[in-house]
Amino acid sequence: MLDQILDFDTNLFRLINHCRSGFGDWFFSILSAHITIAIAVVLITIYVMFKNNFKYWYLYVLVIGLCFLLADRISVMCFKDVFCRLRPSHALIDAITVKLKHFSYLIYDNKGGLYGFVSSHAANTFSIITVMFLIMRKHKATIFSSLIIAWGVLTGYSRVYCGYHYPGDVLCGALLGITIGVVIYFIYKYLFNKLESFHNNKTCKTKTND
Repeated sequence: MLDQILDFDTNLFRLINHCRSGFGDWFFSILSAHITIAIAVVLITIYVMFKNNFKYWYLYVLVIGLCFLLADRISVMCFKDVFCRLRPSHALIDAITVKLKHFSYLIYDNKGGLYGFVSSHAANTFSIITVMFLIMRKHKATIFSSLIIAWGVLTGYSRVYCGYHYPGDVLCGALLGITIGVVIYFIYKYLFNKLESFHNNKTCKTKTND
């Protein structure tokens, strides 16, 4: 059963990785770059802060920091270093890799790190997407939610297209990220309620003294 799943994963990787174009190489390399993800996260965070009137803005910074810290460390220490599944760029001789270099040119045949299960890109992006999606539910921000989900899906796809992950790496990384995002959302809610309670008590005391 496991062999059948791995074979399917490999065949699906080849289907995506070998379906290429010059535009696709540039587009997905840019989308997959760390600087692109960082810019997207900053813009998402600022937008969420704005929609919440920058109230407790430092709480959102903490949330993003926790997402990156937990998703990155757990994906590496509890998965990559445990399962030791080689990236397709190391395991398959026909894998095509492409990576953006300084936003000026592309480099090919760059194998990347040794292990790829699970995708840290997917874990990081989907942890942030999940917690921001849950925070923004009260605003009914359908367009915002659709855009960040599309960003996450395309980023995950880019990791397969660029040759650094199997689809299964990305899918499991996304599931890990969603789980982490839900946990961090409850931490956010707890801290938010504590801050609200502290602020309300402080306001009541001020009015009483007046």
